[in-house]
Amino acid sequence: MRWKWMLVLLMVWLSVAVQPAKAEGNIEVEVNVPLSGILKYDSWMRLEVNVTSKEEAFNGFVELSKGRSKKNAHQPALRQPVVIEKGQSKRVYFDMPVQVMLDEWNVLLTQNGQLVQSEKLRLPYPKDGRIVGVVHEGGNAFHFLAINQSQYNMSRPMSVQNLAPEMLPDQAWIYRNLDVLALGGKEASLLNDQQIIAIKEWVQMGGIVILSAGPGQDGIIQKFADIFPIASGAGGSIDLAEGLRSYTGDKVAPSGSIPVYNKDVPLFVSKKAGKGMMLFVNYDVTAEPLASWQHNLQLWQSVLQKHGAQDVLEQNNYMDQMTRPFLELSRMIPDVQTPSPIWMVVLWGGYVFLIAPLTYFVLKRVGKGAWAWGVIPGFAILITVGIFAIGKPLVVKTSASNAISEISILDAQTAQTRTAATFLTVDQDQFDVEVKAPIIALPLTLGRNDYEPEGLAERDQFLSYRNLPYLTPKQALGYGIVRDIGEFETDLKVNRDRLQGRVKNNTRFSYDNLFIEIGLQRIPIGSLKKGEEKQIDSLLEPLFMQRQEKQVEQETIEEQYKRLKEVVLTYGQGNQVRIVGTSNEELPLLTMREPHRAHYWNVVNQAVFLQPNEQGLVTYPYGLLGVYVNETVGEYDSSGPNLWQLGKGSITFELKAGNAQMELERLIVPLDHSSFRPFKIEYFHQKSGRWVPVERAARLVLDHDLQDVLTPQQSLLLRFSHNGTTRLSLPTPFFQAEGSERKW
Repeated sequence: MRWKWMLVLLMVWLSVAVQPAKAEGNIEVEVNVPLSGILKYDSWMRLEVNVTSKEEAFNGFVELSKGRSKKNAHQPALRQPVVIEKGQSKRVYFDMPVQVMLDEWNVLLTQNGQLVQSEKLRLPYPKDGRIVGVVHEGGNAFHFLAINQSQYNMSRPMSVQNLAPEMLPDQAWIYRNLDVLALGGKEASLLNDQQIIAIKEWVQMGGIVILSAGPGQDGIIQKFADIFPIASGAGGSIDLAEGLRSYTGDKVAPSGSIPVYNKDVPLFVSKKAGKGMMLFVNYDVTAEPLASWQHNLQLWQSVLQKHGAQDVLEQNNYMDQMTRPFLELSRMIPDVQTPSPIWMVVLWGGYVFLIAPLTYFVLKRVGKGAWAWGVIPGFAILITVGIFAIGKPLVVKTSASNAISEISILDAQTAQTRTAATFLTVDQDQFDVEVKAPIIALPLTLGRNDYEPEGLAERDQFLSYRNLPYLTPKQALGYGIVRDIGEFETDLKVNRDRLQGRVKNNTRFSYDNLFIEIGLQRIPIGSLKKGEEKQIDSLLEPLFMQRQEKQVEQETIEEQYKRLKEVVLTYGQGNQVRIVGTSNEELPLLTMREPHRAHYWNVVNQAVFLQPNEQGLVTYPYGLLGVYVNETVGEYDSSGPNLWQLGKGSITFELKAGNAQMELERLIVPLDHSSFRPFKIEYFHQKSGRWVPVERAARLVLDHDLQDVLTPQQSLLLRFSHNGTTRLSLPTPFFQAEGSERKW
């Protein structure tokens, strides 16, 4: 009889053991990354997992996990359900910041709680430097855009990656893995309407598109006619010496002319669009004599500089796509009071060391010592129930959520957003979160050292959290485009040292706090209701020496809350004029699907373009354009933002006036401030190649000879020297630039 039971157990074991092996042979997994696998560390990525069921239907989950086996302890995993009929395939997507995927991950297939198949995920490492994607049938088209650091004074080198039209996605946010997209020829004309829409949105988000076309090459140009209306059917030729004069300077241009798409348009034309720009090249970049011209590289360095591409690239500086300050701030849910751990120690310590011994002593005195075995544990249960009954409503009365969102307005219909939300449920071990399309979202859990992706993602529709420990907050990160936010209507200009004009609120929010940010300066506006308009007339400061905040070993909750709010306010800050406002109004991007109390804190910002004043001049105020250290000699040190300590030696600053997209006419550096008087100051005169001294306690004003002073990159080199042994404080020399708007 025993052998029969052993046979039954053996058959059951074999059926369980063989089933996963059989299922594994039935499944085929293929992993793909759009844009031919190009990834940037500071972007989001899409991981496409294609699952094919060969012989039997499959109903289970595709998981991303750092573990290869479900036998180990709990491993955070990101899951998606998948149901596949026999002989069919299904594709699932995992969207997340690239930096999340730098660890070793595995693609797991599970069915009925069992591991069916495990594949180690092998992804290309994120690219360094700036990435230029090229769509053109010419193998070497746009090769001159491969600019390294030694050739050009840019923050990072540029590399070229050729792409086929089918490699380009139809989601705008994926293009953020590129810095520049260059399009031309027959290949570019094959892009479909959805790809074109996505590329246009990406430009609004800060991308750079270069369009190249020669005579009759209408295919790609007319797809962008709504942004860049270049008339077709007007082909001809342009003399190269004339067309290149403003870019090559004294260099000899190649002789002859070049065929162009429109003879009435210059060789290079640019246009701002949202945070990005488009550059039209009025000839086929593979056409001679420019295609093989020996100075083509230098020409394009000048083109990118003069048309503001470098400025756009510098504004797209590194930002942590995990937005940890947003996540940390969202964890501070209003009305949720987390008890101090010391109270738990006091309560249980008091019971163990006071109540329990006293109870035992009293029972023993009355001759009931044996009762202690029941009374003391009973008191422990009563205290636990009491703490729960009294303490729980003090911590949280109902389920709650807290969302922190940054909304960057691109135009009246479109805005880019980053959002982080924390969800806390009461008396439930599971809940769902609805994701508002076209936002993409990632469910997270706070691990020992960092945030880990964990949860169930049903495509772009909702996130699910299951088997939650009691009163454990869960989080989600969102990114994408939102519609119908509206925009601010502005008319702002600089007259001498004052910002003047008006701001009208045409957005969907009312703001409890609004200010204009110009470089490091904030001009308060106060509250602004929907439809309300305010006049602006404020003094612009010429010098910025930020006060150093005292470092404290431990922050209070209020100090941490204030610091995180400030970080979120300045997130994405660059060398631009911005309107920034805060609002607590509802913005349901990630919404918990159960009755709860929702909290919101939204930071809305919009770039502002300053208008010409009565004299027709556009002014870039102090602190708006970049100032960088070019060279240091001797004893120096940094003592905080925009403040230096200089002993015996010198510091040379590069004042990047060329980042102002205009014809420069005057540069003003307020060197008459007392902070600059102890130093010997000189500026470099590019044309003569010598250093020119600046009179002490005098403002440096360069106007009629400005172009003779500036470097080929349109920068001013300013050197501060000190011969003493005592170190003196030197603030960063911010400057003001004035000029007229460019025609093209």
